[in-house]
Amino acid sequence: MYQAIPSLVTIQRELGGTFVCGRGSTTRYFKKEYPELDFARFNKRLKRFSAGHKAMWGADCIVTGSPYKSLLSPYTAKKMMVFHGTYAGLTANVLEQLKHFDHLFLIGNRMEKILLKYKQQLDFNYTKTGFLPFANFPDKNEENRRLILEFLGLDVSLKTVVYCPTRRGHGSWEICAEALINSLSAKYNLILRPHPSQSMNLRWHEKSSIKNLQTIAKKRGNTLIDMAEVHFPDLLMIADLLISDANSPAEESLFYDTPQILTGLGKSSSYEEIRNIWLAYNADEEDIEDCLEIFSCGLVFADEKGLDWGEAVDKALLEEGEYAENRRDYFEFVFGERDKGAAHRVAKIIQSEYLYKD
Repeated sequence: MYQAIPSLVTIQRELGGTFVCGRGSTTRYFKKEYPELDFARFNKRLKRFSAGHKAMWGADCIVTGSPYKSLLSPYTAKKMMVFHGTYAGLTANVLEQLKHFDHLFLIGNRMEKILLKYKQQLDFNYTKTGFLPFANFPDKNEENRRLILEFLGLDVSLKTVVYCPTRRGHGSWEICAEALINSLSAKYNLILRPHPSQSMNLRWHEKSSIKNLQTIAKKRGNTLIDMAEVHFPDLLMIADLLISDANSPAEESLFYDTPQILTGLGKSSSYEEIRNIWLAYNADEEDIEDCLEIFSCGLVFADEKGLDWGEAVDKALLEEGEYAENRRDYFEFVFGERDKGAAHRVAKIIQSEYLYKD
C-alpha cells in the first residue's frame, strides 16, 4: 500500500535491494518519488514471468509491511515484518496472521506489551526498534516551516491547522471537510488531507465533491486540499494544530508534540465506536483502554456542544498546555525514544542475523 512506502524505503536506503509492488497507484507514486531506487513490478496473472516474482525468488530476505502469507509462502527468503502505521489495534487474531515471519520489528512499548500477553501461544522473534517513518520527519524549525508554507502558497505569518481523517466510510471527511472550510477563522492556514486510500483512488461521485471543496477552498484563501501530493511529514511539521479521527496521524504528530483536536465524529471515530470495534475483534480490554488514551491528548469536538470549528480551534490552541503531559506520556508509551534511528537499527539486525550467516 501507499502508506507502507516510507517505512520500506528507509530500509531499502540502508540495505539496498529491490522494491516490489503489484498495485498501480503505489507503483506510480514510488517511481515518481524515488526514481533512483531499484523497482520491480509484481504481476499476479503473469507471476512466474514478472520481475517482482524473480526478485523475491532470488532474495535472501524479504521485508514487508503487510502479512501476505499466501503470496510469500513460495519464497525461501527470510521474512521480516515492519509496521507502517502505529497499529493501535494489534490483537491475537492479527498476531496469528504474522506467524510466518522470521522476525517482527516492533514500534515501541505498546506493541511489546500486547505481544508479550500472547507469547506462550505465539512465540515470535522480535526486536523493539522504533517507528521507521520518523526517519523522514524534517526538523521543526522556523526556516523549514517558512520554506514549506511558501512552497504550498500559504501565509507564513498565520498558524496552520491540518485535518487528517481516517479512510472513507469510517472517518469524518463527509461531515467535517466543508464545515471546516466555511467556519474556520481567516487567521489560520487550513490544510485538508483525505485518507490516501480515498485521494489516490477517487470514486466517480467523489470527484465532483472534491471539485466543490476546491472551489470553496479557493474562495476562503490560504486553504489547501492535499490529495497525497505533499510529503506527509512536511504537513505534520508545519501543523500548529492537528484535527483527526484518533488515527495513526494523530499519534505520529506527537513526534512534534502537536496540539490535537479529535473529531469524535464519523462511523468509527468516537471513543465508544472505536471501543466497540475492537471489542468485536476480541481485543483485550486493557489494550483497548491503552489505545483510547489518545482521547486524553486533546479536545474532542463532538463533546464541545455549541461550538463551531472556528471556536473549537481557538479553544484547543488556548488550552493545549493542559494536555501537554498526556501527549508526552502517550508518545513515550507508543513510540519510546523521540529519534529517527529505527531504520538503522532494523538494517543492522537484518545484516548481522539474516544476510551474512553461513
